[in-house]
Amino acid sequence: MKTSRMNSFVAARLLALAATLAAGGASAEEAAGDWNGLLGGQLHIVVHVTKDADGHYGASLESPDQGRFVLPADEVVADAGHFGFRIPKIGGSYAGTWSAEKQAWVGTWSQGASLPLALSRMTGPTSTLAPAKRPQEDAIAAGPRPYRQEEVRFAGSAAGVTLAGTLSIPEGAGPFPAVVLIGGSGPGTRDEESFGHKPFLVLADALGRRGIAVLRYDKRGIGASTGDFATANLTDFAADAESALAFLKSRPGIAPDRIGLVGHSEGGVLAPMIAVRNPSARFVVLMAGPGMRLGSLLRLQTVKIAQASGVPDADIARKIAFFDKLYADLQGTRSDEQALAIARTDVAQAVADRLVPAANADAFARQVVSPWARQLYGYDPVPTLRALQAPALFLIGSLDLYVPPAENLGPIRTALQGNAKATIVELPNLNHMFQTAKSGTPAEFGEIEETLAPAALKTIADWVAAQGARPGSAG
Repeated sequence: MKTSRMNSFVAARLLALAATLAAGGASAEEAAGDWNGLLGGQLHIVVHVTKDADGHYGASLESPDQGRFVLPADEVVADAGHFGFRIPKIGGSYAGTWSAEKQAWVGTWSQGASLPLALSRMTGPTSTLAPAKRPQEDAIAAGPRPYRQEEVRFAGSAAGVTLAGTLSIPEGAGPFPAVVLIGGSGPGTRDEESFGHKPFLVLADALGRRGIAVLRYDKRGIGASTGDFATANLTDFAADAESALAFLKSRPGIAPDRIGLVGHSEGGVLAPMIAVRNPSARFVVLMAGPGMRLGSLLRLQTVKIAQASGVPDADIARKIAFFDKLYADLQGTRSDEQALAIARTDVAQAVADRLVPAANADAFARQVVSPWARQLYGYDPVPTLRALQAPALFLIGSLDLYVPPAENLGPIRTALQGNAKATIVELPNLNHMFQTAKSGTPAEFGEIEETLAPAALKTIADWVAAQGARPGSAG
């Protein structure tokens, strides 16, 4: 559930939010009970619904593939044919209608991106749900591992925010080179969990086996970290990552002059921000970092994903026209209240045009005027890339539909012309999650057993090991 940023990869969490048309054909069904479904074809979701003596509903959500945690829901709505709820802690919401034919609530899970989710009544315990195969993660769990792991906590960038994470330290005396892992968009955990995968767990293991210490952490308000995720923007997330950098620099056994940043997707926006202003970041790795204004990127990725998923051109054009009007109308608004009113008006028309499910309308309107969304839509990473002088590795998959290489690599190369220490690598047949893929669509993310392609792991580990080598050593 991340999961992005769902995890990180969900840079499209604004434009994809309304991608699913409203379902119809509702008839009476009692929502109380236990329900389960598959998100993205693989990620198991379990929803427990209660009803008290006064007829008030409550709900909680579990994701067995991502750990034994329970997330309480609020704003639970259930009637004869509709069921929905919100989970503010992770910025997620569900809205569905009852399908008598499928004997399920058929609707949309929205957590950055929107994905279809059908919930069927459970006939057995949660433990009967088998997790998807993840051979790389299973091998890590089986061990042995040439590094130790330590649970850590450190102050975030805002008062009252404490970030929790895992520090992996190689065996031996040190001092060791080190990196901070910065996740993509959405309420990400330290492992960047998404669609039943833990990419940062696998990446941290690969780096640890090369003698590199790794700090990965839960975003503010997520997992064991405190703070409010929903009110944070790009500036806040960058400042939190900078706090992680400072913490890592202060740790014994870490070489303070050999620390770098590894950012994925939105993390690939944040890492250059930090490296430009903070000399403690000696090198950066950008995994699918964008090279164009983010509002334009969101529009582009919506088209690319829809086309690759077989959506008719006419439907794509209607959705893009709606988003273009919405964001044009939001330009120049003078207050949050005015922006929300405009968003609600435009979204109401989209509901009438069957572009946005009615049950998702208010959540969608609020999200597009959130602090994160309003800053992100106008942000251009190019000036920061021009100013970046630290050694940098830019990785992008040839099948990435979220940061399409054809449109992003040219501007990135131009921006980096003044940085002789920058390397750009396009990896064939990899998607936005750096998995070996066929189409690059998000529908594949959970179906693919591979968490991170060996080619991506080797490219990153080789380059980071070379950057982190002691001066005068062979690396």
